[in-house]
Amino acid sequence: MKLNSSNTAIIKRLLIGRKNRPLRSLLSKIEPVELASLFGILNKRETKVFIESLISLNKAGDTLEEVPEQQLHDILNTLDAGQLLEVVKKTSIDNAANFLSLVNSSDKDEVLKILEPSQSEKIKLYLSYPKDSTGRMMQTSVFNVPLEGNAGEALDKLRAKVQTDSIYYIYCTSSENQLVGVVSLRQLATAPPEKPLTELVKRDIVTVKATDTQEEAAQLISKYDLIALPVIGNNRSLLGAVAVDDILDIIQEQATADIYAQAGLQEDDRVYTSVKESVKKRLPWMFLNLFLAAVASSVVSLFEETMSHLIILASLKNIVAGMGGNTAIQSLTVVTRGLATGDFNFISKTKAFFKELTVGVTIGIMTGIGAGILTYIWKGNLMVSYIICASMILNSIVASSAGAFIPMALKKFGYDPATGGGVLVTMITDIFSFFSFLGIATIALKYFA
Repeated sequence: MKLNSSNTAIIKRLLIGRKNRPLRSLLSKIEPVELASLFGILNKRETKVFIESLISLNKAGDTLEEVPEQQLHDILNTLDAGQLLEVVKKTSIDNAANFLSLVNSSDKDEVLKILEPSQSEKIKLYLSYPKDSTGRMMQTSVFNVPLEGNAGEALDKLRAKVQTDSIYYIYCTSSENQLVGVVSLRQLATAPPEKPLTELVKRDIVTVKATDTQEEAAQLISKYDLIALPVIGNNRSLLGAVAVDDILDIIQEQATADIYAQAGLQEDDRVYTSVKESVKKRLPWMFLNLFLAAVASSVVSLFEETMSHLIILASLKNIVAGMGGNTAIQSLTVVTRGLATGDFNFISKTKAFFKELTVGVTIGIMTGIGAGILTYIWKGNLMVSYIICASMILNSIVASSAGAFIPMALKKFGYDPATGGGVLVTMITDIFSFFSFLGIATIALKYFA
């Protein structure tokens, strides 16, 4: 059943009246992804009753998994230790660990003490990995068969697990749980039952370590067109697997982060973020932009005398800055995406730099000539037409060079190109566009007026 305005209103009334039986009956028919959207319209009291109902239906973990992290943090910290324990006990290890990572330390420690030792140790192992590592997103329950068995035994185990587990590949492990290789389902189904798995296993497989970044796992799955990627420890022990649907979430987060970075925003600044937090996150960037705008304006002030003699320049200077900014952002975007997706496996950084420079210069020449002709038709001043044409060509050289070089340099020194690149490129192109346009105009007025 899908959530709509009608059953949403019914759920709200039942939460207020605490009529548990009809409430649970209705909630049991709705998918977790739909139920998660209700948290945005519930108050604290309703949220508490709602979670209690989800716990009794064993749907709390799956529903909370669909809630954005910022909202999830607030929801989990409203639960008492008993409710939190029930949520953690009735969900997967990776979900449980994610939930506990968002609550305060005292509640987390209390829950870990009460849990069964085996579950508690697995959660602690999960939490020991870096926040953005593959270990933090892997599914710890992964289907595997012992390498010492045969095809018939593997098929029997597969039939027993296929109804309850999501099985992407048939991994073969040694007696020490070390990943040896993978067997295809076709091979397993067509081989004689007594055929040893050692004769069917493919040993050369793509893996990722639990400490590797999530972006590295995403790149491997994309590069090799995998449905899932096994996660191994230092001794090649099979720890879990990353599925393609998890990677889609990572790709979406990366795309969002890049878009936000270009606008000077942090990724966790969302529509449901409080006013206080949004102001806190955005204000530093606005002050930085204010400072850079002041620097660019100070360059313009150096040429006030030139502009007073040729007032037409005031109405045209933003054309050069705007075109240079667009050229720089285009190069910046192409190079930043190339760094993120592995495009530089197919071209050297030097060739890519000169390619972007050539494209920028070509566009600069063509748009510069076009701007010169348009300016002459519009203003009837041939000297200004030459000035804007020359300035746009020079500015395109600097803009395309900055757009290509800065993200490479930031990546080299360990910084995120998407976060800092836009600010630096904009500053350089704005300053140089005003300097070149008004500087050329000053020279022209002095020698050719």
